[in-house]
This record gives sequence, C-alpha cells and structure tokens, in this order.
Amino acid sequence: MMFCEQTKQADTPPTILVIDDELGPRESLRFLLKDEYRVLCADTVGNGMKLMREQSPDTVIMDIRMPGRDGLDGLREIRTRDSELAVIMLTGFAAVGTAQEAIRHEASDYMEKPFDASEMRRTVRHHVEQTRLRRKRASLLSEADMLDQRIDELQGKERLAELGQSSAEFVHDLRNTLTIITLTSNQLRMEIEELQQRQTDTPSEVGSCLDMLEKSMRQCVGMLDAWQHLIQQNPQLQTRFLVREFVCYCVELCRPAAQAIHAQVVCEHLGGDAELLGDRVQLARVINNLIQNAIHALPAVNGLLRVCSEVLDTSVRISVSDNGCGIPEETLKNIFSPDFTTRRKLGGMGLGLFIAQKVAQVHGGIVTVASTVNTGTTFTLELPRPVAVTGDGAA
Repeated sequence: MMFCEQTKQADTPPTILVIDDELGPRESLRFLLKDEYRVLCADTVGNGMKLMREQSPDTVIMDIRMPGRDGLDGLREIRTRDSELAVIMLTGFAAVGTAQEAIRHEASDYMEKPFDASEMRRTVRHHVEQTRLRRKRASLLSEADMLDQRIDELQGKERLAELGQSSAEFVHDLRNTLTIITLTSNQLRMEIEELQQRQTDTPSEVGSCLDMLEKSMRQCVGMLDAWQHLIQQNPQLQTRFLVREFVCYCVELCRPAAQAIHAQVVCEHLGGDAELLGDRVQLARVINNLIQNAIHALPAVNGLLRVCSEVLDTSVRISVSDNGCGIPEETLKNIFSPDFTTRRKLGGMGLGLFIAQKVAQVHGGIVTVASTVNTGTTFTLELPRPVAVTGDGAA
C-alpha cells in the first residue's frame, strides 16, 4: 500500500547520487553530505544510470563536462525515466549557454565549480524535499485512481444493490470525503504551478496539502473497508483512541471545505483528554457529517465554524456550531429523518444527520440539536466513556 511505502521513505535517510568523472569533486561531495544523506558515487553517466535504476535516489548531482556521454546526455535519459527527480548540474566552465541548455532539458538547478559548501548543503536539502513532495503527490494521485477502481467494482456487485439504504449512506459519506480531496487537489495544483514559477525556498502549502490528501484518502480507504465488512456481514473492530486527536483529525479533514468559502474554523478542547471505545471510521463519519452540515449553513461573509470537545465524568461531548441562518422549529422535528433535506436542489441527499444519529446510537450515544433562527445552530454528539479495567480484570 502507498501509505506503508511513504512511512518507510520517511524513516530512511535521503539518497544522493553524484556523477562526476573526477575523483576530487566526487569525494568532496561525499564527505560534505555523508552525515545527512546516503551518498552514492559514479564516475561515468552509464554507471550513474545503473545506480539510479537500482537505488532510486532523491537528488542527482551531475557534472556537465565528462568524456564520452556528458551530463546533458545523462539529464535527457533521467527525464525519460523519472520526471520527479531533482537534478543539480555542475560545471567548471562559467558558460551561460551551457547552463541555459541544461535548464531547457529540465535541470532543477545549476552550480559552478568550485562550489560553496554551505550553499551546496542548502541547495541539496531544498531539492531533496521537492523530489519527495513530487513523488508523494504522484503516489497520492495513483492511490486516487485505485480508489476510483474499487468504487466501480463495489458498485457493480449485486449485494451492493440489495443493501438499499446502507448503499445510499455509503455513497453520501464517500462523496463528502472525495469533495475534500478535490478541493485540496486544486489547491495543490496551484501551489505546484506557483513553485515552478518562483523556484525559491519560500515555504508553501504544498506539504500541508499533501498531508490533507493522505488523510482524506485514508478516510476513503477506511470507509471502503467498512463497506466491504458490511457486504460480507463481518463484525466491525472496535479500538481505543483519544478524543482530542480524533476531533482535530476530523476538523482538519473538513477544513478545506470551510476555507473554500473563507470561513473561520475554531477547534477547542475542555476538561482534559479521555479515551473513546468504538469504530473510529464510523464515528468520524458522524463528526464529518455534522461539520459538513454546519459548513452548508454558514453565511457568505464572516462564517464561523466552532468544534469543541468536552470530557465529563462518564461521557464525552463533541459539539459543532455555526453562525448561520438557524433551523426553524417546524423543520427541527424532521432533520434526523432519512431522505429529509432542504438542499435537494443543491445535491443534498437528506442522509447526513440520519447517518450521524444511527452511528451514535450504535455506540450508545446520541446526537442532539439546539438552534436559533438568524443566530446559528449547534449539534452535539454525546458518547459514553469506556469503563476502566484494572490490572486484575475488574471494572
């Protein structure tokens, strides 16, 4: 799976491949970078390409002027194999034409010999980070394609059609999460384009966008797994997890949708932290549905979404508040009913609050609502805290 591969990548030092026909520069770079990176060296382009195929480096530092196949020839081959890999070109000749040709062949950077050690470290660090970000983005896009295939496969199963109401609930929640992925992908695309134009070390939102995509895809995978459990009629596994981290996770998943309408998002925690026991994926569906509902109710200007967790003696309360138009009293009595929505013309399915209440009840909890017209609405999920177990097994 992609997520395991990314964890493995994060745990291993980045790999730098140095290709230079001269021993002096190769050894200088190896000594300069060896404390922070795994440094591989090659004396020809051919040997360098062999190492690149075997080791998948994070950045290549390559001399332009070499006998036989030169650095530009090596750069062209690298680009046919890996468009994400950063390549820094080196030359002892201060030739503008050579630098321009290297840039035309998509070199990531250009430095002259002799190089400044501090500048080389900064340059390598920047391009290693850029390579890993680009690879993570490509991997996430590939994972998104795999998710689409899994959804298509599930939709084609007869069992899925037979499940009726549950099928509609699943589609509703998965669509919410895929909307977050779409919004974050669009922001990421603009950030990448801006980075390519600037070519600077200025911090950007690319890393946080990639993290958001990964979290959203984890949620999609979790929902798909839960759906497969339902199709196969297998029991769901319950886990223990901390309230604060869980609420923050849910808020971050939905933050792009709030930011898309320029709304302020506030996340608060009262009364310390505590454990919950339950199906984390299903409970995340509850919080995400409540937050999405609140976002839909926010005003066009100065929207405020507030999510608060509160730990009580025997229970945990998680509230989601908005400063929207509020819900009329005649509507309140129907909001937890399936297929009831005031947003049908905008694509609403009338299932979000029904799903939230059903999942809450399965976990021994309840969702309640308080609303004032022209002021706002607060939905509150209350769940029982798990009974503590002593070392001898007594409650």
